[in-house]
Amino acid sequence: MSKNETEGLVLVLDVGETMSTKINRTTTYLQSCVDIIQMIVQRKMFQSSKDEIGLTLFGCDQTDNELWDGSSDDFRHVSLVRCLSIVDWEMLDYVQNKIAVSNIRGDVLDGILVALNHFADDQNKKKTFKEKRVIVLTDFSSCSNDDFKLKEIGKNLARQSIRLDVISPFSEDDANKEEKPNSETNSNSDDHHGSKQMTIAQKEALNLLNNLCEQAEGCLFSFDETLSLLSTYQARTIKSSGTKYQMTIGEKFSLPIVSMIKCKESKPEIFRFKKVFAKDENVELKTDRARFTKDDEQRDLNDKTDTVDAFKYGSTYVPIDSDTVSLKLEVEKCFNILGFTKSENVHKHYFSGDSVNQIMPDPSSGAQVEEAFVNMVRAMFEEDVFGIVRKVFNSRSSPEMGCLIPYVTKETTCLFYLSLPFDDDLKKITLENFTIMKKFKPSDKQLSLVEDLIDSMDLSRKIDQDEEELYDPHTTFNPYIQRMFQSIALRATNPSDELPNFDEHITNTHLAKIGSRIRNNTTQNILKRLQDEFPLKELVKKAKKNEENIFEKTKIENKEEVELISMNDENLTDILESGLESNKVKKVGTVNPVGDFKILAEKIVSSNSQEAKEEFEQICMQIQEIIKDLFEESLRQANSFNDADLNDMTVFSFQEKSFNCVKIMRQYSLKLNLHSEFNSFLKTFKIYLINESLKIKMAKYVENFWQKFFIDNNLGLINNLECTDSDVSSDAAEKFLNPLNENSNNSAKCTEETKEKEEVEDLLDLM
Repeated sequence: MSKNETEGLVLVLDVGETMSTKINRTTTYLQSCVDIIQMIVQRKMFQSSKDEIGLTLFGCDQTDNELWDGSSDDFRHVSLVRCLSIVDWEMLDYVQNKIAVSNIRGDVLDGILVALNHFADDQNKKKTFKEKRVIVLTDFSSCSNDDFKLKEIGKNLARQSIRLDVISPFSEDDANKEEKPNSETNSNSDDHHGSKQMTIAQKEALNLLNNLCEQAEGCLFSFDETLSLLSTYQARTIKSSGTKYQMTIGEKFSLPIVSMIKCKESKPEIFRFKKVFAKDENVELKTDRARFTKDDEQRDLNDKTDTVDAFKYGSTYVPIDSDTVSLKLEVEKCFNILGFTKSENVHKHYFSGDSVNQIMPDPSSGAQVEEAFVNMVRAMFEEDVFGIVRKVFNSRSSPEMGCLIPYVTKETTCLFYLSLPFDDDLKKITLENFTIMKKFKPSDKQLSLVEDLIDSMDLSRKIDQDEEELYDPHTTFNPYIQRMFQSIALRATNPSDELPNFDEHITNTHLAKIGSRIRNNTTQNILKRLQDEFPLKELVKKAKKNEENIFEKTKIENKEEVELISMNDENLTDILESGLESNKVKKVGTVNPVGDFKILAEKIVSSNSQEAKEEFEQICMQIQEIIKDLFEESLRQANSFNDADLNDMTVFSFQEKSFNCVKIMRQYSLKLNLHSEFNSFLKTFKIYLINESLKIKMAKYVENFWQKFFIDNNLGLINNLECTDSDVSSDAAEKFLNPLNENSNNSAKCTEETKEKEEVEDLLDLM
């Protein structure tokens, strides 16, 4: 921060005898003033501020200022105890431990004149400040009402452009209150400082200083107002000078712009802890490192000559000489608009980075550039589009992608820049579409309840016309940072004291106020109704199989548990787990063909594209091949067993797996109204089973498969009652499920007739 960006502040503190008046049983006027000064100093220290603060006391026993001539009563009992300088722990220690009440009454006007004279002296020493302030802390009990001094103060405030503020136990309203009887006044003397009535002299002094404040564009603050303003610590504020770019669109159009940080995460320097020597905290420890080989020789290595950077590629280290090989992409500083897109295409969850930048035209480029920039922003705002930008800060940084958001108000026309992620930054998580599942579809009553809950907890709306919005980032501070500042400040000044309770801190009380506003009776009633509408059920995790219970079946005690673990009605946990892997499924596999087919079919259902029929036919062909392979594998397994072993578990598992594939294929054929592919396959598959049943050893096995899975489950062709476009009647579908041996006799007769016809045709050909 340059010198002309700093602030000069002189504090003028009243330490006269009336400052020992108690606000309550434990706190005096002077103690409140000391607390306020401590907060001002601590805020400057934690900000690492270069602002300079001076301290002047009036009403003290000593006299130490340049305006006193050594004998006059003017400027007597006024001491400049600290000249303008950057705050340090020495000043904080002086304020906390070395200021005490005297038995003398000073003159507040003398204290102000000494402070103003100190500014004039510093100007002679070529000290310049961007802003100069004088803050007076007094109870208005000592004011001379000297017209000459008042005129001098007014002239100096105007000539040096100094702002005057006054902090006291009273406010302007207290000066307008009528005096109450002593009995009524003393009854509540311990409750609040306002219960102590002002004297006529104090009221006159308040009005006099209030007029001076108005002339110097200052304000009059009470103790309560000041403590609430200063109870929060602030990290160092750095004025952004802005980064200049040439914003280009294509090859021929460019505008000079300035990018300034509008919002950024606060990372105070105080959190960068350093290791120091315990016996002397001013001595910082230094870390010294040495490198040694792991071999038997234990050789000491020189960092520059004996070591080289390497990248571990698998199990091999690939040496990289950073001096000769540059792995970074060579880029140049740029701010290129690649194109524009509708705002609805840039979702809020795409915003990344830790800051928001405000883009303005370069003020040094003239009015034409500003006019072109404003017109472009207004056009973006009217068309509701965002700009997509490639930004490179400098030649040593990596390129980043971002978006430009137009912002147009009566006062400001600008662009906001936010970073966007690349594809490598996105975490691809695909979940099931809950809206197509009846189990998870909310009712109108449930939706209405959730909307009511959101309205009752809304912090962005005004409840009353005169009331400000409940949540305002400008008045809400990070409680973690505030607690850290509070603890460090206490440890620095009083290492042995216990840390104070943070519950009464202004930051915590502000957050509690926000919480109390949304925890009202309306919200509580809605939450109770939500519990009734969304009942929670405890899901028991499936026990892991081990050598003791691997063949045991899960015990089911009631019907609700049956619903939770049913294969046809998956629970939420299973859906979430399967959804994480759904993006990896590209085709129907042999490990979990039913699950793969379901994932791919659901994607086709949700997409509702014109190519849905072709895509569904493709996955149907894949699962048809798997059905045939699974059944053939069951035939091979059955061929190795005797007739008594045809119900073996291994054979049965292949049967069941192939049948489940047919079942899921039929389910989604109905859902997509694509019946022809399934009917054609099932007819072909039955002919295949009939041919296999003609084999002597396989006859019982194949007939048992058709009876047990297809006939008993009534799983046949899709008829015109299920799908109006189907050409299969219900009678034909029912006839299709006849046992295989009936169809085999008919097929044998057809085969003989076909052979006879073929022989006649061959004979005619020979003739």
